Amino acid sequence: MIKKLRIKFMAYAMASIFVFLALILGAINIVNFVRVGEEGDTITKMIMEEGGKFAPKDEGGEPPAIPEGDSSMAPSSEGEIGPGQRGPDSPETRDSTRYFTAVIDSNGNGTILEGAFHISSFSENQATEWAKTLVGKEKGWSKTNYRYRTYTLNNDGNTYVTVIDMSRELDPSYRILWASLGGTGVGLIISFIALIFVSKWMVKPIEESNKKQKRFISDASHELKTPLTIISANNEILEIEHGENEMTRTIDKQVKRLNEMVKNLNSLAKLDEGIPEKFTEVKLSEIASELCEVFEGNFAKKGLRFDKKIDDNLVINGNDQLISKLIAIFLDNAAKYANTYACLSVIKDGSRILIKCENDAEGIKEGSLDMVMERFYRSENARASSVEGSGIGLSIAKEIVLAHKGRIYASGHDGIFTIKAEF
Repeated sequence: MIKKLRIKFMAYAMASIFVFLALILGAINIVNFVRVGEEGDTITKMIMEEGGKFAPKDEGGEPPAIPEGDSSMAPSSEGEIGPGQRGPDSPETRDSTRYFTAVIDSNGNGTILEGAFHISSFSENQATEWAKTLVGKEKGWSKTNYRYRTYTLNNDGNTYVTVIDMSRELDPSYRILWASLGGTGVGLIISFIALIFVSKWMVKPIEESNKKQKRFISDASHELKTPLTIISANNEILEIEHGENEMTRTIDKQVKRLNEMVKNLNSLAKLDEGIPEKFTEVKLSEIASELCEVFEGNFAKKGLRFDKKIDDNLVINGNDQLISKLIAIFLDNAAKYANTYACLSVIKDGSRILIKCENDAEGIKEGSLDMVMERFYRSENARASSVEGSGIGLSIAKEIVLAHKGRIYASGHDGIFTIKAEF
């Protein structure tokens, strides 16, 4: 149990760390790529507004005049490019942008706009064919690193497609992306190593509490044996000397009940200590059939209908005594609490083998009832009834199933209580 608890703790912690890193680093990378996309849209809009290509420089080879008061775009006194020279608003954008603009007529024929082919990654024919595939779209990414925009000019019936290469602008974003992925991987590895030690420290109090509980169950079962033996012996002496009466019968009944509880506590203590890993072949069908014959008398005595469905030749790998005890607990529980009928099914369902017991009962709640397998649990209806019990039987059944690497469920539906073990 402690090992499973540590694994669950580490799994939840790792999942939380991964989600946290994914959200933070994902947001950073999304913002980076969106920013580059917006920058590309700004450049394609500039090209569109200038007729599908950047206008030539002013007379004398000078770039267009800088708006008055916008010193961020001006060169420094030493002639160096200032920070404002970068991005779509930089005068250098006209010289550094790698782009082309294709014109697609209404018949689907295309050509490159004169003076608007400034890219060397492919030929003009390839660019034209590529542009044709973008007609009908507004703007976006194409071939990973290229930003495009489609538009019309002067109502001439043609579609203009401008494509710019954003590889250089995307390069820093990709570097951050790969660094983020690498950092996430390293972070998860470090977190996993740290959690190995932290989880051990976190579950230590639970482990100590579990050990104390196991020790208490074992010690209590041993300590109760002696006084119960003495009470039983003295009760027998009283019956010999003064005859059997209501008081001696009550004492005898309660001693038997306590002895059964001690037996169950011993079973729990042994299961807590672990069972041998070397299992043998258990003939499940034979064991189930034999136990059904034993319990048929119990059901008949209470006037209950008892049905059974047992597939032939079912075999599982396990401990035959524990499997026998498991089925006996299911049948005993049904015999105690059933109103009119009970049914035991031992069947093969695909690759699984199911042991299922159903019975009608008073006050059955809808949905999962797994809490009935908690130690010493008894429902309010069970406590109020005359049915004797200690609330240990189904918890023993649970430990037996878990020891065999199986799963066990309890549920209620339409007044029917069902408990099912899967192997």
